[in-house]
Amino acid sequence: MSLRRLIVLAAVLGLALSCSRTPEPGVYTVQDGFVRVFVDSLGNTKALVYRDTSGVWADTASIDLKAEKLVLKPYEAPEFRLFPVKELYREPVYKVQETDDIIYGRVIRNDAFNEDERMDLTMDVYVPEDGGQVERPLLVTFHGGAFREGDKRDSTLVEWCRYFASLGYVAASVDYRQGYRRNVQSTDDAMYRALKDANAAVRFLLKRDSLLIHSERIFAAGADAGGIVALNLAYMREENLPEIIQEEEDMTIVIHQSLLRGFDVRAVANLWGAVPDTAILHNAKIPVISFQSREDPVVPYGAGYPFERVLGEEEPESGWDVLRSVFESMVSIFLPEVDRHPFREMYGAGIIHRVLKRYGVSSELHAFQGDRHNLFIGEDGLVDYPVYDEIKDRTAAFFASKMVVAPVSLRQDPEDPQLFVIDNTEVETCLWNVEGGVLLGKGDDAVRVLFFPDAPEHKVSVSGEYISGLTFYETVEL
Repeated sequence: MSLRRLIVLAAVLGLALSCSRTPEPGVYTVQDGFVRVFVDSLGNTKALVYRDTSGVWADTASIDLKAEKLVLKPYEAPEFRLFPVKELYREPVYKVQETDDIIYGRVIRNDAFNEDERMDLTMDVYVPEDGGQVERPLLVTFHGGAFREGDKRDSTLVEWCRYFASLGYVAASVDYRQGYRRNVQSTDDAMYRALKDANAAVRFLLKRDSLLIHSERIFAAGADAGGIVALNLAYMREENLPEIIQEEEDMTIVIHQSLLRGFDVRAVANLWGAVPDTAILHNAKIPVISFQSREDPVVPYGAGYPFERVLGEEEPESGWDVLRSVFESMVSIFLPEVDRHPFREMYGAGIIHRVLKRYGVSSELHAFQGDRHNLFIGEDGLVDYPVYDEIKDRTAAFFASKMVVAPVSLRQDPEDPQLFVIDNTEVETCLWNVEGGVLLGKGDDAVRVLFFPDAPEHKVSVSGEYISGLTFYETVEL
């Protein structure tokens, strides 16, 4: 027998043996469905064929593989793995580059004391040295000082911005206009000017393409008056501004004519700040994390007037001061309440937290005991690092949990039960898995599934990574 005939005969025998051999347990595709080969409890090899009936559950029938002589092709499930959880934006990983005194606008000061003084509005910007691989979140921070003093170079804010830049943020410490007379109209004007400057600062940063800022990941933080600015930046709208706000434009070089926004704030860190009206908290659903002493002597923890306790505790310097104080107290009885205080009534962290919870907004409150105002500074006048670090870490964790604008949510389509979809536009990589069935088709944000009705469990899972580098894992079990 020739060599060629021997090769042909061996091939035929091999094919015959392969056709008669029982395939290994597993799932196989056939022309119009799937076959599952398995071993039952008695050790017998069984085979079931599953036909797609355009429903989530397959039509199942037992078959004899030898009699059917089906051509079986092993079913190849798509790659699936769990992405490791990444602690992004929670731990310092980057070196920081700092640029100081960047001018973001020029104005007439118009603070009731320096009507004609021209001034530059400046900020310090801290950028992570991350190689520019992904778009970065932005954190704008505003200093305190009761709208009368303070600046962006406050040592605690410098360290705060360096810390958040090392986490991966573009961090900016922003100066804004300050100054007012001791009446509500003037203090309202001061808050309004600071809010206009804050809006201008964010728009200025968003136009700097080199900073690679993600326009939907803007965070705000502020202490004392800066907390008021940060909260107003997130929640205040033109229609909420008090009627007594002066309408005349105070800009010489137009950097912002109004509160035209062009952006939304993702979350706020309120450090012993307040809001002038709880109604503004109904304008949006922006998460807030707040820190404040329950007995704050400057900004009310609940409802009240700023500095009311401090001013009430001031001791007169002379007999004339006593007489003047008595006279002012007698006159104030006949004044409307709004004219008895230099600030309008404000609402602190305790009320902000309660109102946001009522509106179904994510809010986290850390109330401290005692009568400290600036929680960063201890009784000895030095930085209270245990409290300072706690506030930084809790804020970082809170912001990181809000980093994704629209978190992945896996659901089964009620009108097409074979279809499982995710509603998200921020996904970089997405992997799918089916237990107790097979994938009939796969797209970027959906899969079509056929379940085997006799399988012990039925589950669809999706795992992946957001553009930001954060990861996700979602499961639907039927």
